Amino acid sequence: MKTVYKYLLFGLVLATSASSCKKFLNEEPQFLLTPEGAVTDEPSAQAVLNGAYSHIGKDEWTVRFSSGFSSMLGVVNASSSAFNFNMTATGDNQFLWQQFYKTANGANAALAAIEPLSEDVFVTPGRKVEMLAEARAIRAFAHFYTFLYFGRWWDAPESRYGIIYKDTLSALNNVYEARLTVGESYTKILDDLDFAIEHAPDYKSGIRVSRQLAQALKAKLLLYRGRQEDYPEALSLITGVITGAPQFGLQLEPSLTDLYNNSWDSKELLFCRYREKTDDVITAYNYTYGYNYATLGIEALGKTFLEGDPRYLEAWGDVKSPITNNNTFKWAPKKLARKGRQVGGDNDKYTTYFLRLTELYFLQAELLEKTGKPLEEAIEPINVIRRRSELLDTTITDRNEFYPLLFKELFKEIHIENEADWMASLRFIDVNTGKAFIHSFRSTLSLDENRFIYPLPTSEMKFNPRIEQNPGYEALVY
Repeated sequence: MKTVYKYLLFGLVLATSASSCKKFLNEEPQFLLTPEGAVTDEPSAQAVLNGAYSHIGKDEWTVRFSSGFSSMLGVVNASSSAFNFNMTATGDNQFLWQQFYKTANGANAALAAIEPLSEDVFVTPGRKVEMLAEARAIRAFAHFYTFLYFGRWWDAPESRYGIIYKDTLSALNNVYEARLTVGESYTKILDDLDFAIEHAPDYKSGIRVSRQLAQALKAKLLLYRGRQEDYPEALSLITGVITGAPQFGLQLEPSLTDLYNNSWDSKELLFCRYREKTDDVITAYNYTYGYNYATLGIEALGKTFLEGDPRYLEAWGDVKSPITNNNTFKWAPKKLARKGRQVGGDNDKYTTYFLRLTELYFLQAELLEKTGKPLEEAIEPINVIRRRSELLDTTITDRNEFYPLLFKELFKEIHIENEADWMASLRFIDVNTGKAFIHSFRSTLSLDENRFIYPLPTSEMKFNPRIEQNPGYEALVY
């Protein structure tokens, strides 16, 4: 029976990630139904850790994850509510909220199962603490994006509008939790990342978390927090990953075409997850998330940055619908939609690019400028990336030109992959207006910073008496 129970936990972890429930945080999770002793050795510990990873392979971590940021930026209109900043308490935000917390809960399941084990049951020396570090990195990753989508990450530390931080398995006695302050939210996520930086394994593949990923995520979080005193540490973290990359096989691809062809096998990717079930047509909706990618047209703003640059045609092109016998082609981001192919079934390379080495060069450039380094030194990381595409080095003599240049280069490389371009549009200031770039990009709208994040979903607001909605969404009805 012990052999059966050993793998039952892993099966239940996978089952919860596939289930759909409007009150996910309000239900006793299936993890708790597993008999004690289900995880007893290194293989079963690895199985439950793999279960934590499985939550990041779900569809909510793909189009919904990236399209919210990109739609608010205005470069695509994958989510009309986000594109128009009229988000409600149902829809994409509810699915994202649930999946982010399922991911955190999966990490907590791994921690709860692995922490009590004796070191003696692990065949690989040091593997126990590495697994714990991987689980904490996954938990930090989930809370990181919960914060960016649902927390007022730009507020003062004492602001009440941080995240609900989950560091134990969801159970009946901890279902209804209050939000942390913004300052507490940063502290909790950084604590998990610091543990991962100290104990996680070094980079081997982009499909698993690593010490280098934790370093990069910490640097991003410090940068987003916006404190001048954090920038030297963030720069040190990013530079450390870049300079140490060759010894771990982490490297820039020769071209973007090579990157997208190699997809999840690329050694440029610090973290990615492959897509699941991309060919299935969802009953009554007649599309898949793959189909969403294949019909995701570019808006005028995106074209202004991309047209005339060779990287545009490496990332976009005619993409065929993934629906069987549908021969429709549409101009779409082929970098996300199998390079426009319709081959390979579910195992073809739909990939979510959460973080790749290219972005670290742009972060390094920004942090060099923010820490007062000479302009030519700050521009060098940008030119490293341009040279990969056989583009000439760019030069500027005025620091006021630096951030417009950096944004354009970052956008051409990373758009629609993660939050990088959206967050840069909020962080970079237009010297002509004194406002963030986003106000120039979406000048036809009257923007309210309260709408730069999503409202907490109905599923949380209806059942959690300790929760408080984000400012600007008080009029929503649940």
